[in-house]
Amino acid sequence: MQKLFKHRWSLPLLFVVISALFVGGYFFSANPQTASATEAPLQTAKVRTGDISITINGSGNLVAAARVELGFRTGGTVINVPAQVGDSVSAGDELVILDDSAARLTLAEKELALQTLISPDALANAEIARINAQASLDKAIAELQYLISPWAYNEEVRLLEAQSALDEKKSSNAPVEEITAAEDAVTRAQNNLNSARSAYFNEYAPANFSLTYRDAATNEVVKTINLPTEDAVNLARAKVRSAQLALEDARVYYTRLSGDADPCADLTSYGTLTSKLTSACLAVQSAQYTLDNTHLTAPTAGVVTSVNASVGQSVGTSPVVAIASDELFIHFYVEETDLALVQAGLPVRVIFDAYPEQTFEGVITRVDPELAVVSSTPYVSVWAEVNLPAGQNFLNGMTAEIEVVAGEAQSALLIPVQALRELAPGSYAVFILQADGTLKLTPVKIGLRDFANVQILEGVQKGDVVSTGVVETE
Repeated sequence: MQKLFKHRWSLPLLFVVISALFVGGYFFSANPQTASATEAPLQTAKVRTGDISITINGSGNLVAAARVELGFRTGGTVINVPAQVGDSVSAGDELVILDDSAARLTLAEKELALQTLISPDALANAEIARINAQASLDKAIAELQYLISPWAYNEEVRLLEAQSALDEKKSSNAPVEEITAAEDAVTRAQNNLNSARSAYFNEYAPANFSLTYRDAATNEVVKTINLPTEDAVNLARAKVRSAQLALEDARVYYTRLSGDADPCADLTSYGTLTSKLTSACLAVQSAQYTLDNTHLTAPTAGVVTSVNASVGQSVGTSPVVAIASDELFIHFYVEETDLALVQAGLPVRVIFDAYPEQTFEGVITRVDPELAVVSSTPYVSVWAEVNLPAGQNFLNGMTAEIEVVAGEAQSALLIPVQALRELAPGSYAVFILQADGTLKLTPVKIGLRDFANVQILEGVQKGDVVSTGVVETE
């Protein structure tokens, strides 16, 4: 009975039987619109206006939106503890400070090494390195051109450029006509390279690699073509690629030193010069990181809930401070059978055990997608925001009773639940007492319903008299 009372949906069996008798009397009456009042005394009630509310209850706690435990990335000796339990802190406020003398010395050493690399003398040396790298590349290209011919080298370069342009068009989803034009350019470059290679064997090789010698056995003069070996050509290509990388390295190094931008803004390494600069920049950043780590600061605003550090204490990487955010929520549980009655946006009323005479208003913000098991019983886990006035002390973990307002209507037309007749699932009617004493079955549209009353949205007016059944007699 307690379960039925809670949900307020079931009607007593007596009224179900009486309703069936009324409906039967209606359908077998000579007048299809009305039924004669039975001889048994009728119970009636007037349609009235009033307030109706559907609520469910739950219990829970006041909890912080977030709680973080903070520690150092490396250990050290505590020299100051600005934060104490109960303090309100803002993001960036210092909580615990370690001795930073060693970290400052290391940072100064790394910064000095970096300054040496970016000094005016270093810039002059970078310019020299760039000039030398260009000269080395020019020499490597000349050696490769000699081995494969300038014609073939130039056409190889053009083919690579055409292929790169085609790949870029395809990757950027360029229009079809642009991709087609790029494909045509690749085809032309390949044809030009084939022509250059043909000219290499027909013209260039005979002119540059012909060899004349006298045969020792026959004493005849022999003419032949001594082509460069594949290993020699591959070695020349490798020298060109190496020289190109060295030149790019020197160019980027010079640009970092000569520009107005931070030389450590770009940490990409291309070769020896940029790698050395990048290493120096990273060393400075690492030293600065270590120095910053000597100051433990609050990542967000909140209240300090614990401090496990004191001046002179050596600490490691374990948490030493805990902070709970200022934003507080009610986390509560309702029975699984009430799931259909809780959803985000519904209002709640909260009474804390610490303030039993006050009711605080709030709203549901979230219903967890999984049931929570508490003491082996599944519950619906719900979160709500609550308006907490300033000037009162609210502690993380405070217990509370919560009332969820699943539905509420004021000045609504109400009838007793006993007057409602269910003709079919979702279809209802009432018997309205007519002036001549007959009962008229009238369809109605219902709204909220509790264990005692039903809200009528359509079908009756205030003051109408409806039948709630007959008086039970012996």
